[in-house]
Amino acid sequence: GRGGGSKGGKRERSGRGSESSGRPERSFRSTTQLRSEASKTAAIDAAQRRNEGGKGRRQEEERRLTQAELLEEAKVTAVDNEKDLQRLVRIEEDMKKVVWRKRELTGPRIVVVSRKDHFSISFSDPASVPALNWEGASAQPPPPKQVCAITGKPAKYLDPKTGQYYATLEAFKKLRANA
Repeated sequence: GRGGGSKGGKRERSGRGSESSGRPERSFRSTTQLRSEASKTAAIDAAQRRNEGGKGRRQEEERRLTQAELLEEAKVTAVDNEKDLQRLVRIEEDMKKVVWRKRELTGPRIVVVSRKDHFSISFSDPASVPALNWEGASAQPPPPKQVCAITGKPAKYLDPKTGQYYATLEAFKKLRANA
């Protein structure tokens, strides 16, 4: 085992430190001792600052203003508000002086009116509307609906690997099993 001559390879420890060396029961590395001492002193310093210096600063922040101070502050605020009001009134008056002209629309226009019960399109100059030839025009038929390669049901999905359409998860699994 490890260590000296005791049975089972374990060191015997007495409940106390070694009498001959005068060392305490637990020893710490010197860096650990320095850090713990530094943290203790920092905690003590912080407590002292809270008790002494911290109170004065908080008292200044939390100090309630007297009635006279509140009235002085209200006077300053009233003056600032009056200046802002005058500035805004001046801006409004300047805006009233500006002549806003609507751009005149020239040329033919299409007017669309859409309501719940009807939809209408009108032209401002019907003579300028080109004649449409509707004779022989037909709408293209819709594209055919895709059908599942496995079930024959309308397909919602396309398998990118096989390029086949499928409708359900089971059909997809069968497609992949066959691929």
